[in-house]
Amino acid sequence: MISLKEIKGQSNAVRLLSNSLKKLSFSKSYLFSGPDGVGKGLTVKAFLLSILCPEKDAEHMACLTCPVCKRIAASEHPDIHWIKPEKNKSIKIDDIRSLRDSMNLKPYEAILNAGIIEDAHLMTEEAQNALLKVLEEPPGNSILVLITNKKELLLPTVVSRCAEVRFSFLSIKETTDIVTKNLDLEPSSIEVLSYFSQGSPGTALKMVEEGVLARKKELISLIEDIVKEEAPYCLNWDSENRDVLFEDIEMVIMFLRDVLFGIEGYSAKVLDRSFFQTGIYRHFSKYNAEKIYKIVVELIKVKKALFGNANPKIVSRVLPGILMG
Repeated sequence: MISLKEIKGQSNAVRLLSNSLKKLSFSKSYLFSGPDGVGKGLTVKAFLLSILCPEKDAEHMACLTCPVCKRIAASEHPDIHWIKPEKNKSIKIDDIRSLRDSMNLKPYEAILNAGIIEDAHLMTEEAQNALLKVLEEPPGNSILVLITNKKELLLPTVVSRCAEVRFSFLSIKETTDIVTKNLDLEPSSIEVLSYFSQGSPGTALKMVEEGVLARKKELISLIEDIVKEEAPYCLNWDSENRDVLFEDIEMVIMFLRDVLFGIEGYSAKVLDRSFFQTGIYRHFSKYNAEKIYKIVVELIKVKKALFGNANPKIVSRVLPGILMG
């Protein structure tokens, strides 16, 4: 649980919301937009803490210790109504109607009702049209916050009726600092997660749960087998899953980045020094920078193809050949 001023890497969003608090002038509806895992949900809670905490300071920062703050932090406050869809599940019209009915009630203990819709882009078109009526005629004492990383999937009429608060990726250093505070890992592993998550601390933390570090070891072993093979074009990748292939390509590009920094004499920029001891590094360090760059360009093309309609089975067959240049 943190206060609004402690949110890292989102100075523009924090400034906008802090100014609203100082002026005691809030929009009826907000759209928190931007990448996953950069603090949108955390900022919503910090914002509501600053509004509802009875012990807030002169700068409207919450005390973080009173019963109200603790209930908000635990998502248990009776006047804050959350819609949290299951992974890849739609938010349906009945969900929005239920939220509307809750927000129309008199607040139980707070000065207002708040409605929070996470992954708002998962609303069906029916649900968005139902929400539009709430946005056009908001309940008297209420705030509605939509959270999304895919604003383009929302109806333009929904977006236009919200005050947008934009979020962005954090720097690698900011991501590293946050991950370090939350995980007991070796610095090299934290650096890999920070780089691989592209400035999204939430994504970095999720990667540990999903076994990305373990996959890194498997990938090193797989590539070492490929570079030893006399006919790598005859080999297939060890996965035909689209999501796994996408993450694997990202990690291979990271490996080649480290090789490039190593052979060019910039070892301080290498994310994982233990990488120098692998067969991958020993093999690819024999290449010149131009050849490594060409391999990376081809990998990026394949990654883009996976975003489209490229068959993952075909990708798994061509990857070893691409990797060997």
